[in-house]
Amino acid sequence: MLLTAPLRVLYPRSGQGVKRRGTFGRVSAAVCGFGLLAGGCANVPKARSTDYLIALRYDVEPRLIGGDLSQKVGAVRTDFKTIADLGFNSVVLFHAEDRDRGALLDLAGEVGLRAAVPDRTFERFVVTGEWPTGCRSVGDLTSNPPDAIVHHPAFHSYVVECGRGRSARERSRRLRLELLRKGTPYLSLEGEEETRPAVIDSRTVRDGPPGAAIERLLTQYHEALGAGRTGGVIVDRFMRVPGDPPGLTSPDDPLLPAHTAAIAELAQRARCWGPRLRGLSAVPLDAAATGSSRLTSTAFGHGARRHVLVFNRSADRFARQEVRLPASVLGASVQRAVEVPPSSARGAGRVIQAQRGQLTLPVELRPGDAALFEIFSTGH
Repeated sequence: MLLTAPLRVLYPRSGQGVKRRGTFGRVSAAVCGFGLLAGGCANVPKARSTDYLIALRYDVEPRLIGGDLSQKVGAVRTDFKTIADLGFNSVVLFHAEDRDRGALLDLAGEVGLRAAVPDRTFERFVVTGEWPTGCRSVGDLTSNPPDAIVHHPAFHSYVVECGRGRSARERSRRLRLELLRKGTPYLSLEGEEETRPAVIDSRTVRDGPPGAAIERLLTQYHEALGAGRTGGVIVDRFMRVPGDPPGLTSPDDPLLPAHTAAIAELAQRARCWGPRLRGLSAVPLDAAATGSSRLTSTAFGHGARRHVLVFNRSADRFARQEVRLPASVLGASVQRAVEVPPSSARGAGRVIQAQRGQLTLPVELRPGDAALFEIFSTGH
């Protein structure tokens, strides 16, 4: 099953478990988000707020079929190198044994990746409600995290299941609150609207002509941004077990150069736009402003920060036209817009001044593409 649930990322302001074949979450509106929280505990490292999550899900157990990690370390090392070379900065590990986490963090760190890791005792508690020996509270459960894991330079966070059913969801909530209280970084499937990451179906890469893969990937990313999922990007997933639809990679269907170029462009755009939009609320603008059913405009803002995303949602038609912004965006008058380049290869973006109180954005967008503008008011 593919991860399709919205995820969140919140960034900081200052035993034997149950082995399951599953995914990030069920395909349901009740299944939640991807959260990263870190507080003020001196014993646990805070997650780096400057890191915009560009991650790939990686299922460990399917990769170890026919051996254990010590026998498959070369294959996992190669996989992580491939993930880093594609432009990702993180991996989200699923179906990994606790005893393997240190080695997996070592392998991720070797190639510059950070890793979110599961914990079998957390999983067992959320899924079954059982306490490990000697534990009688979530405080006991989360006390004394292993230094070799939480202080590892490649450690990103714990992965916490959101649970299925009312009782499991309540246990997950209690566990997350305790981790937050102790300042332990975690990823969860509960989330607020403006902190959900965009989730990209890896099958999109191969689902059509290779030359149009970038259009398919960017369409998913821009649709997710317009829905307020600005907390990061997660591609689901690297590889699937035999019999399932292909993942991003497949022994029988290698990535073509056009595929890798498309993934690299997605990662590049996420690096350029993601940190600007992370944590901002999204508000659709009046459809009449675009003058086209193919274009949508979304305003993002928090405090004095405001951006507008113009997205061509057509799958086969270019959009060349002007978009007239309202006189006020998110409660503030608009005086000028500065285009945010979609990649580091582009120079400074265009500066567009309001004329007679009207700000008009000229756009030329291929199918699935978008343009991002930072909006300024008088005095900014």
